[in-house]
Amino acid sequence: MKFTIVSGSTRQSSQSIKVSKYIEHILGKKLHEECYLLNLATANLKFWDESFWQEDPNKFDANWTKARNEINNSDALIIVAPEWNGMIPPALKNFFHLAVKGEISNKPALIVSVSASVNGVYPITELRMNSYKNTVLCYIPQHVIVRNVGTQLNDLVSPENEEDKIIRERIESSLKVLIEYAKAFKTIRSSDAVKNFPFPYGM
Repeated sequence: MKFTIVSGSTRQSSQSIKVSKYIEHILGKKLHEECYLLNLATANLKFWDESFWQEDPNKFDANWTKARNEINNSDALIIVAPEWNGMIPPALKNFFHLAVKGEISNKPALIVSVSASVNGVYPITELRMNSYKNTVLCYIPQHVIVRNVGTQLNDLVSPENEEDKIIRERIESSLKVLIEYAKAFKTIRSSDAVKNFPFPYGM
């Protein structure tokens, strides 16, 4: 199976990309799954505007076309969301505006929130509240909050403290759950009831 990891920060050398690369390492090297890492700091995705609704989605932005081809072939997603001013970053919000043409529909996703201190709850609340409706992304019940991220996941193999050890265990356990959801959702996506659902925009 294939997993897309979205690193939601636009900062260069961000803590979010550090966390994302650790997840990529665990998925690829330890759990033996294929990964695609979409780094919003380098992807240069065009921000959504009304021209997005042209008939051919590939004409909107070449960078988004490249990303969506990878995402279309993925079975699940991991959304790595830093907390900026109690919110997710604009580029991550933009990702969900772009991914409304079936790229992530009926695919399971794990939220991994990133905080420089002891916060990190607000990105989870925001994502669960308003990023699934038109995207039809399905968040699994588990989530991860990487608090005090500056002292976590700095080495791919060796934890530097007890908190680091525990968060690594939580990440790996949550990824294993996501893998099981990804297997099950293949059957869900193949269902005629799901493929032919006539109300794409909810209520």
